[in-house]
Amino acid sequence: MRKMRRRLMACLLAFSLVSGSVAGAALCATEVKAAESYRYFIYLDSQEFEVTQEQYGIIYSLQNDREPLLEYLRTVLGDRMPDYFQIIGGRVMGADSPSDGVTPAQPDGQTEPEFLISGTKLLSYNGTASVVTVPDNVTEIGSMAFRNNSNVRAVILPESVKTIRQCAFYNCLHLTYIVIPKSVSALSKNFVYGCEKLTNFVTPKKSSADSYAAENDIPTATDTKVQPLRKKCYLLVGDSDKNILLNCLSKVKWKSSRKKVATVTAGGKIKAKKAGRAVLTATADGRKYTCQVIVWKKTEKKRLNQIVRSSVEAGMSRYEKIRAVHNWFIRNVKYDYYRYQFGRVPAVSHKAEGALLKKVAVCDGYAHAFQMVMKKLKIPCRFVVGSSSGVGHGWNMVKLGGKWYHIDVTFDDPIVNDSNKNTKPYYTYFLKSSSVMKKTHKWKKSKYPKCNSKKYN
Repeated sequence: MRKMRRRLMACLLAFSLVSGSVAGAALCATEVKAAESYRYFIYLDSQEFEVTQEQYGIIYSLQNDREPLLEYLRTVLGDRMPDYFQIIGGRVMGADSPSDGVTPAQPDGQTEPEFLISGTKLLSYNGTASVVTVPDNVTEIGSMAFRNNSNVRAVILPESVKTIRQCAFYNCLHLTYIVIPKSVSALSKNFVYGCEKLTNFVTPKKSSADSYAAENDIPTATDTKVQPLRKKCYLLVGDSDKNILLNCLSKVKWKSSRKKVATVTAGGKIKAKKAGRAVLTATADGRKYTCQVIVWKKTEKKRLNQIVRSSVEAGMSRYEKIRAVHNWFIRNVKYDYYRYQFGRVPAVSHKAEGALLKKVAVCDGYAHAFQMVMKKLKIPCRFVVGSSSGVGHGWNMVKLGGKWYHIDVTFDDPIVNDSNKNTKPYYTYFLKSSSVMKKTHKWKKSKYPKCNSKKYN
């Protein structure tokens, strides 16, 4: 039978390897298909090396781990491994090859496999659908399985899936939401890295994906119906916010019923103008979705109410409440960095008023304001006076499950690239023991509760 080869770029990788005598590399796994059978190859420069289906799967899964990949290639190739090479690749299909058991899922009318599956592991998705339903037999989504797919907008995972590997959806620029079942118990860090338009996960409450979303500030829904992220927005005069439609793959336009109270851009950015109420309407695919905005006068008491109403949900545990408030400060308050550099920090930045009303503060402003919110939630909280790197510093201790823990909201809202505009929650100093905090902080231990629990270290 005459061989026919067609190159598919499903497995194409692009990265540099620097180790010993290896100069630079980009890995190509190649699959040759004849009738109903497959063979696998990798290419190091112009040299072709045949590997088994199992070796092919391992090489593919190691594509993001430089040293393990090189080590495994050395094991597989032995003396055949060249000193200097570039690995380049894609998958090649052809003829006259023995069977090795790979099962490509192939839609009707297509000659190229849409899903490349090894056993029950999805190695790559090569299709162009905007909504992708992964086959029922898949238990693992492999590293880089959807890499650089610019067509996919939504992915629905079956109940059979248990594991999602590192960077599985890497750089899927138009991915909007993923349905992740409760069966998924292992979620690798950064599995949605580079997914800039991701709005939400669809996942059950208390699932692994729900916990991952909470830690990474990703909204969630429990079903796939289109719905506003918030049906009520609580703001103070002068505040800005943004609402979105979850699970929405269409263009959305917003408008306000009372522009004197709150304005909203077509993209959902809200500006609170004066005390009162307004209804915001989002239109997508001819359907309308509403959200009520309640705007209060700017006072510390109203701010405390606003933080609790907008961040704390019914049924939250004490841990979840503390984390939600911690994240509100990071998303909404800026460190008074520029005036601090010149020694011109105003008195208000050292007070709760700075964090709560001006939304600009230094460490003691953050810590005093955080303590006030904890008091409103009836969570025991202390203000700690100490230092860090020889400079006076203030932070908090909170009581959770009968144990005391350190929490430094200021340090979890770092200056990034010489800018105070960070809104990403960090947890480096969130619910830490004294054994962790003493590495960077100093305080008079006899004046404060002991923080010996290492539960959240």
